[in-house]
Amino acid sequence: MEDYLNKYDTLEKKLVYNFKLENGGVGDLTKFFMYLLDICMKNNIKIYYLVNNIPIEKYLKLKHTKMYITHENIHNHSIININNIHDIQNIKPDIFYMIRAGIHDEKFSIHNLNIPFQEIFDFSDEIKINSKLLLTFPRHNDNDISYISIHLRLGDKYLETDKSFVWCKEDTREYNENNLFFFIEKNYDKNILFFCDNRGYKIKLKNKYNKIIITDTEIGHTGFLNTTDKQTLDTMSEYYLLINSEHIFTASRSGFSKTASKFKNTPLSKI
Repeated sequence: MEDYLNKYDTLEKKLVYNFKLENGGVGDLTKFFMYLLDICMKNNIKIYYLVNNIPIEKYLKLKHTKMYITHENIHNHSIININNIHDIQNIKPDIFYMIRAGIHDEKFSIHNLNIPFQEIFDFSDEIKINSKLLLTFPRHNDNDISYISIHLRLGDKYLETDKSFVWCKEDTREYNENNLFFFIEKNYDKNILFFCDNRGYKIKLKNKYNKIIITDTEIGHTGFLNTTDKQTLDTMSEYYLLINSEHIFTASRSGFSKTASKFKNTPLSKI
């Protein structure tokens, strides 16, 4: 990574990551940027992140600000849209090649991304402050925080929001509730943070296992048009808490927990 940053300013080929509001959530944003960064590093291409002024950009920041580019910066330049990941290797100098999230090789796996995401991304002070406020278990100081996390993604079908804004209205994720209960009972002596994309289910599980910790947040999908700033703040704060777990356990399939584990290479296990 250091090698790439040292020669970054001299690179003539340019790839622009164009992530718009409805292109996905934070998992999609980080995963595809890191995937493209990996390709650019291997092919001596300068990667840019196009600023679209979407809500998530207020809270998730690039550590290397020279990777940012605005629409004004590329105005009057030659622009070509890339719709096939294999075309990246054939791009030419002095043209801004635009690429969106979601385009990838069928062999792509997030597990192949070796650079810790924290080398590229950081969080705003608002996220760091809010995440501390959301933690409710006793601790003597800010360094005295030790917990494991469980993340259950039920799917877009169970998001508590106006369904007219939901893309995949029948999206559900399989999970085994008995296995979830058994895992909690087996680890009841630990601080367990439980995250879920459905507030009602979080409260239901808290009523069954009072010792688990849930956040008092407004749950929202960061990629939806109707998601409020408070929901984006809370969702990104939960993401930050997940990142800082000792161990992340997933009860169902989700890019939210997978990408969170890649920030600090936090152990990730299925329940």
